[in-house]
Amino acid sequence: MITKSYLFKTLNRLDKLYNDSTSDDQKIFYSKLALIELCGWIEETMDDIVLRCAKRCLKSPANQKFIKDEIIKPNSNFQYEAFRKMLIMVIGLATLEKIEKKLEKTGKISALKGDLVNLKRSRNRAAHREHLTYAISNYT
Repeated sequence: MITKSYLFKTLNRLDKLYNDSTSDDQKIFYSKLALIELCGWIEETMDDIVLRCAKRCLKSPANQKFIKDEIIKPNSNFQYEAFRKMLIMVIGLATLEKIEKKLEKTGKISALKGDLVNLKRSRNRAAHREHLTYAISNYT
């Protein structure tokens, strides 16, 4: 699991590099790198939450291994629905429904879903533009 301090240290370092940049290409490169770093942290955190639930809820080491190898490992997504499906495999739909109902009352689940959609959209734009390849080639 990536700790918050590690994430903030990395993002602050990228922010400093961004602010010290002398060209637009460098600024774009550091912005994209920060976005990809953040999205990776979110994905790892989701995986960690599911794994911790599995270790707490499942007694069988074989079932815990199944969750790790067959449910978490093949997932390379940080969208809420993918996270939700992994949690359902561990804690069940009824339990997740209760959790979501509590979160809906606070509005936090809607905010999380919206934030993840926006991050995914931004990450995809950043990762699939030719400009990223151009910016990286200037540093190698």
